[in-house]
Amino acid sequence: MARVAIVGAGPAGSSAGWHLASRGHEVDLIDRSGFPRPKTCGDWIPPNAIAELEAMGLGRLGADAIESDRATITRTAIGAPGGRLSQSALRAPAFCMPRLAFDAVLWRHAVSAGCRPVRDNVREPGALQAGYDVVIDARGASAGTPNAVALRAYWTVPRRALATGEEGTVQIHTDARFQRGYGWMFPVSVANRGVRMNVGVGLWAADSIRGHSVADFYDRFARTNPVLARWVGEAVRERPVGCHVGLGVGPNVVAASGVLRIGDAANLADPLTGDGIATAIRSGRLVAEAITGSTDRQDAAARWQARHDEAFVPEFTRALRLQRLLTGTASKNVTAGVLALVPPLRTRIHAALFGEMPYAGLTRVGSWDN
Repeated sequence: MARVAIVGAGPAGSSAGWHLASRGHEVDLIDRSGFPRPKTCGDWIPPNAIAELEAMGLGRLGADAIESDRATITRTAIGAPGGRLSQSALRAPAFCMPRLAFDAVLWRHAVSAGCRPVRDNVREPGALQAGYDVVIDARGASAGTPNAVALRAYWTVPRRALATGEEGTVQIHTDARFQRGYGWMFPVSVANRGVRMNVGVGLWAADSIRGHSVADFYDRFARTNPVLARWVGEAVRERPVGCHVGLGVGPNVVAASGVLRIGDAANLADPLTGDGIATAIRSGRLVAEAITGSTDRQDAAARWQARHDEAFVPEFTRALRLQRLLTGTASKNVTAGVLALVPPLRTRIHAALFGEMPYAGLTRVGSWDN
């Protein structure tokens, strides 16, 4: 069995730690912060992430038993620039949970599997190689290539201001001016008097320039979106907080100089939707499989690189192609009209964007047409 150092104990690092410790490896799970800790994110835990959590014994029922600060999600919605809203039902409920709670759940689970928690600010993971067989870098987007920016705030919305079903619907809305970005509204906890919503926007960093920044986008979204217009007068709004994101852009070296990068440190966030939770947790499982089946450090690196190339690169390529097709305002509005007229296509698009099936499934004929 290998002695492994994981630097960064977020979803990717904790997932890798749990899978490795469960396989008998000796794991030090290192993070500069304690848990629970705040994290700027959309808080959406999509179906493909839940599938990975279930493999760890932390699926819907496991999370229900551990944390109550959450919202059950049964529907998805996509808003076009022209105002048309496409809605679809999830095949099985998913959930949203504040990252303050979610990351702590995964960290505790990894520690319970046998990971040794270490509090340390490691700036150069490669320097740890003398004391470990394998070193994993899971420090997040700052350790990769942060190529997108996001800004979000929590809004507490009185239930009377919500339309029917909005407390269980995750929504993304596209915009005519910020064409490669989108805004979101994700319910993260539901109480008798109000629903706490994660309201935010995301934008490619190259598009966030003076006069057209992510802050400008957030301001425009809060002022002009028709859904937020119903909430803004009654919602209690917190101060927006920003973060960087490492979107996948295709082939990428994730195993260099003896260090294996996973999660946002490997730029594994979906380039179309910005979701990084599912890919982070999946990368933790895949890197653990690569290490478990390896003979030495170099072999583990080669196996992880091969798994990354097979699991993520084709999907990111499909996502980027779809993004190019849907960048223009006219194409988004036309697509919204088509989705209204063709229910099977609507079901597939929603399923791909919200993590119920891979992008490859958009071109396959099967049960999703029913």
